[in-house]
Amino acid sequence: MTVTATVVGVCKLVSVPTLDFGTLNQATAPVVNPPAVNVTYRCTKGTPPGSFKVGTLTSGPFNGVLSNGTDTITYTINWTPPTTAGSGLGSGVTPIDVPLIGSMPGGANYQNVSAGTYTQSVPIEISP
Repeated sequence: MTVTATVVGVCKLVSVPTLDFGTLNQATAPVVNPPAVNVTYRCTKGTPPGSFKVGTLTSGPFNGVLSNGTDTITYTINWTPPTTAGSGLGSGVTPIDVPLIGSMPGGANYQNVSAGTYTQSVPIEISP
């Protein structure tokens, strides 16, 4: 008798934090560069990610638009596509970081918008 099994390579996101541009100062309207945030992932041992997407893009920059329902503010996210192979999906395996670097132009980009909270949901995807 022969007994077999096949393991399919898998990659999964472990953590996708919020990219927070903070409180914007309309009086001086500086360029805003918040600290980078790390999206973390794990893959099957020896499997590198074949695709990592921010929005629909596999490489940056991603140009986004924050909205409060009335006004909009533009921003950009840059990243380097990850290539590090995973060491497994189980407990005790250190996830791999992908830094996402946000930037927002200053000046008229947000100087004449109404007060409020501005948001956008951006899908993040990874696959082997």
